[in-house]
Amino acid sequence: MCSGLHLTAGAQQKKVVAARIKGIVNIDGKLNDAAWATADIAGSFIQNSPDPGKPSTVNTEVKILYDDEAVYIGAMMQDNTDSILRQLTPRDDYGEGNTDIFGVTFDTYTDQQNGFVFIVTAAGVQADAKMGIGGTDYSWNAAWLSKVGITDKGWSVEIKIPYSAIRFPHTSDQKWNVNFSRTVRRVRETSFWSPVLPQVAGFLIQAGRIDSIKDIKSPLRLTFLPYISTYAENYAGNTSTSVNGGLDLKYGLSESFTLDLTLVPDFGQTLYDNKVLNLSAVEVRYDERRYFFTEGTDLFNKNDLFYSRRVGGLPVNFFSIGSSVSIGDTITRNPLTTKLINAAKISGRTRRKLGVGFFNAIAEPAYATVYNNATKDYHTLQTAPLTNYNVMVLDQALKNNSYISLINTNVYRKENSYNANVSALLFRMATKGNKYALTGSGDVSQIFKTTPADVGYRYFLEAAKTSGNYTAYVNTTSISDRFNPNDLGYLDRNNVVYYEFSNNYNTYKPFWIVNSTYNHVGANISRVFNPDAFQSFTVYASHNVTLKNFLTFGAYWDAQPITGHDYLEPRTPGRFYAVPTSAMAGGFISTDYRKTFALDIQLNKRWFAEKNRDIVYFNISPRYRFSDKLSMVAATDYTVLDNNVGFVNANKGNIYLGTRDIRTMVNTLNAKYIFTPVMYLRLDARHYWSQASYKKYFSLNDNGTLSECTYNTNHNVNFNSFNIYTSYTWQFKPGSEVSVVYQNSIYTRGTNILTSYFSNIQQTFSSPQSNSLSVKIIYYLDYLTLKNSLRRTKK
Repeated sequence: MCSGLHLTAGAQQKKVVAARIKGIVNIDGKLNDAAWATADIAGSFIQNSPDPGKPSTVNTEVKILYDDEAVYIGAMMQDNTDSILRQLTPRDDYGEGNTDIFGVTFDTYTDQQNGFVFIVTAAGVQADAKMGIGGTDYSWNAAWLSKVGITDKGWSVEIKIPYSAIRFPHTSDQKWNVNFSRTVRRVRETSFWSPVLPQVAGFLIQAGRIDSIKDIKSPLRLTFLPYISTYAENYAGNTSTSVNGGLDLKYGLSESFTLDLTLVPDFGQTLYDNKVLNLSAVEVRYDERRYFFTEGTDLFNKNDLFYSRRVGGLPVNFFSIGSSVSIGDTITRNPLTTKLINAAKISGRTRRKLGVGFFNAIAEPAYATVYNNATKDYHTLQTAPLTNYNVMVLDQALKNNSYISLINTNVYRKENSYNANVSALLFRMATKGNKYALTGSGDVSQIFKTTPADVGYRYFLEAAKTSGNYTAYVNTTSISDRFNPNDLGYLDRNNVVYYEFSNNYNTYKPFWIVNSTYNHVGANISRVFNPDAFQSFTVYASHNVTLKNFLTFGAYWDAQPITGHDYLEPRTPGRFYAVPTSAMAGGFISTDYRKTFALDIQLNKRWFAEKNRDIVYFNISPRYRFSDKLSMVAATDYTVLDNNVGFVNANKGNIYLGTRDIRTMVNTLNAKYIFTPVMYLRLDARHYWSQASYKKYFSLNDNGTLSECTYNTNHNVNFNSFNIYTSYTWQFKPGSEVSVVYQNSIYTRGTNILTSYFSNIQQTFSSPQSNSLSVKIIYYLDYLTLKNSLRRTKK
């Protein structure tokens, strides 16, 4: 074995030879087919953690075969059979399991930025993902085969990855980068065939290479995912039912490009949103949970210009429709979403490493229903016209983990509204070995409400040291007061300029009783873009330590030593609230997840230079593993804001702010029972309770201070969101599944402040609630498999 003690990012690239076969490989996890006997061996794995650069403490051997249909991976993980951990998890959820893991990553275009990841746990659970500059996307799913075997020498796995599951250049001699990984959970060791050093930025730049894959062709990639679903919903005693059907289609336009199309999409089984009480001027950003918009969208997710929740989201005139309603009339129905007619995306990468993406979706018009109290008739008012959403991306991968990208987003509304367009240029230029990098972007937004169009801009520039124990960056961001990408993107605020300098020093080699440490110190300044004015100055730091017994703890703090000017909270251009100086300190502890019982605890507090004003946050999250099939995680978050200051109203040039005590408690429970690697039961429950009790109101002075006033309106809020999501999933064949989902939802908002948690729960449960039960069947059909089956049937 290699000593691994002096590995560097510039070390010679490791190679393994793939062997072409003519016979059949039985995917049974036994590695006893004759073809495996003479295949080249990829071994001598090197640790990534806990002791980077040292040889793995266990032996792993990997072999690669291929034919005209697929590439095959055979791996033998030597170990004591009784020591292999094999907790079952849902597909793609292996990170939550106490289990040993084997993985393979292919960089088929050798651009060192995009890869296909395939993972199998010792329990036989599959996971797959697409890797890119923006991160790793586990919502991507492919149809492939794997089987695990347990022997007296350890555990083994056989994997068959059809060429239809991946993309590669149209060339006779394939040049792929590859890496293999292994996790031995009982000692929390992760190792790689081609060493991956934690102090080197970039996973794919540290991959090895496959030689001798020749004369393979990308097959006709045409798959159909027809579905049928049925729903029964009851709300406040009223029951409705429906039956739906539709189709998702994937078609390989070439060896590199794929068309994804959804016709009559159905998102009824989507997990609930984590609703919150929002008293700020900033829009709450919710996660995307609709599968079509999470799978394979990595190419589009640049600079937050594509926030897919806008597609089929809140109608553009939802809030303004009230001004069109006659006095005395009543809005009886105002839908919160628009219905999609269809959506499509095309994406791929050429042999010259140019990524091309195109997304398009069409939403039908939305209407509010209005009741005329005089005539006793109903009529409709349009809240959103027929709307087309469009995204185009060009992404050129360059040497040394560098790139340059162009992106354009466009929203076209057919009538009675406005259109929007955003264009952006992004780049990253890194040195050899990815040690230093210069990153930047520039965006221009156009809102076509008036002539000429309303134009805004944003730019970002960062210089960074990205590799080594010491890393650092300095950056600046400028966002004009007219920049607005929010018709299809997400921006929490414009009209701001940021400057930041940050330093990190991490240790990865174990010493004394310590495995690793992470230390972070920095400072940032923010200013208003228009008018050019100071807003805030913050210094911050964090320090994390993981011990050799895998107990992790840390501390963090920040300070704002200069009185801040908050130009956002007054909700009026040019006005600001003077925020008193403050400091925050906190810490956390996380015990070893290998144990049957583990615990996470976090506590922090912010002190203000203002009497009786502070913020306290506490979180506790126990987790318990009953068996390799049943596990549970609970969490409680409690936040206290005393004498918080916030906007309440503006009238005739007067701006009114109020002091309020805010109490927020969030309880969650997540439980999973895994029957087999392809069948599981899941429970997600959440209760969010937040109250804002106003104590006194003030008028805002021109210098940002507050003066007592006679304003006295009740703005108290008591908000509850209670959700239960229970699902049964059976993946009865690769790509195909049956899912049964039960959902319960309760949302309440009032002005009655309750001090008792149980009184609040009782009131919440007595409110109207929605209960739904749904069954959905998705069937994966591959054109070539179906065609071959029909041929065999005819014979």
